[in-house]
Amino acid sequence: MYKLIINLIMVCLFITGCTAWKSTKNFYKEYINSDPEIDLQANGLDNKQEEYFAKILYPMDRQLSDVLHRLDVQDSYPDEVWFEQMLKDFPWLNGVAAIDRNGHILFKRSAYSMKALDFSVLFTKRLRVNEPKVRVCVQDSVLGPEVYLGRPFFRNNQVQGFLVVHFDPRTWASLSPRPEELAIIAEGKLIWAGKYGELSKLFTQRNRTEMLKNSVFGKLEVKDRNFYWFSRALEENWLIYLMAESKGG
Repeated sequence: MYKLIINLIMVCLFITGCTAWKSTKNFYKEYINSDPEIDLQANGLDNKQEEYFAKILYPMDRQLSDVLHRLDVQDSYPDEVWFEQMLKDFPWLNGVAAIDRNGHILFKRSAYSMKALDFSVLFTKRLRVNEPKVRVCVQDSVLGPEVYLGRPFFRNNQVQGFLVVHFDPRTWASLSPRPEELAIIAEGKLIWAGKYGELSKLFTQRNRTEMLKNSVFGKLEVKDRNFYWFSRALEENWLIYLMAESKGG
């Protein structure tokens, strides 16, 4: 239920300003192990910068959340209408596809793209029947990264392949009102640098295991600058949003 509670928290942040932004290790475990509960009487964000961070990442994270939910609830092979509806509801996606467990394409709808798509990146880890979660993979190319979200589909409790959506992070980032203020890491790779240029490469060198051990958000220091960060779990990987703290706090 982790993803659901985080989504609810982000909705709460955007609409009412309430949050459980301050966290302890025990509270983090509650996100993972219990049904979601939102305390609408929780204190507000610590400062205007945290509120600003929440608001600029909300539009794109909300859209991503909706895509993840659509994938989460689809555990069997859908009809063609499902694929067409995904592209209609989420026009920032580059395409949708279904691939069998051998990597053969069963169905594909894609917007025009110069990128050569490679769905095999989804098979770098073993398919596990008992963990039907959405996994994220990033394909690098000279034309920029492509992000794949793949969800196993089943027949008779056996994995048959993946339902896949894919997108260019630059298009996805444009859903934010201030995308230049954000940097984004997925699968340990920088997929959107925002305005941070070379500095943003240092984000991927941080110990994410240590960062995420006690919380799903916080602050980190990079080259004498502080950054707010917020994370979302995607199977065994993390999607991490970052925004620089303005000087003067």
